Amino acid sequence: MKKQNLKITALAIALSVVGTFTSCEQEETVLNEETSIEVKEKTPLEVSQRAPFLSGVSRYFQGGGNSLHTYRVSRVGSSVGRREGVPFKLGIYNKMTNPTPPAGTTQLFFLVSPGNRDFLLTTNVGEKNTLLRLRWRNVSEYNLYERENPRRPILILNESAYIHTSGGSGRVKLYRFYGASNTDHLFTTNYQEGVNAGYNYEGVTGWVHR
Repeated sequence: MKKQNLKITALAIALSVVGTFTSCEQEETVLNEETSIEVKEKTPLEVSQRAPFLSGVSRYFQGGGNSLHTYRVSRVGSSVGRREGVPFKLGIYNKMTNPTPPAGTTQLFFLVSPGNRDFLLTTNVGEKNTLLRLRWRNVSEYNLYERENPRRPILILNESAYIHTSGGSGRVKLYRFYGASNTDHLFTTNYQEGVNAGYNYEGVTGWVHR
């Protein structure tokens, strides 16, 4: 009887040891799963590494006493009024991974006048700086921050637009017009549209895709 009790005790101890090892293995597996989830949560950083790409530009129009055309591409620009469609495409790049736009292109600046009286697209840095001194608002960039540390957020995405500086395959001219009577700039790939609107022709801003 004593021998039988000893066997039962020994068997219980053995099962207890096996259970302990099994429990440890399960805990280790759970920790590994948590680690993989933590890595997945950092995928916004992958977004910041995207190469430059083309995106459609939406054009908006607000009529009335102060006619106004505004433009928005991806998260850059402004959208005031009724959407008129997507007349052309611009390039989008991230200054954090690509400090300068692709070769043969330049950054396109988006500017809004005080009181939303006018909206301008320009590649001219001097013109941009002059307008900023006149209190125009710069809506040329979209910034995204990694906020793991709220006191010191890290900039991971700076989205800006670029435009080609010369013609090429699939590119067309982007014409700039101005209506003095309603202080409105119009940007179009259709020259006749600006003429028919009674606007003054101011030149070619650059080359875009349709």
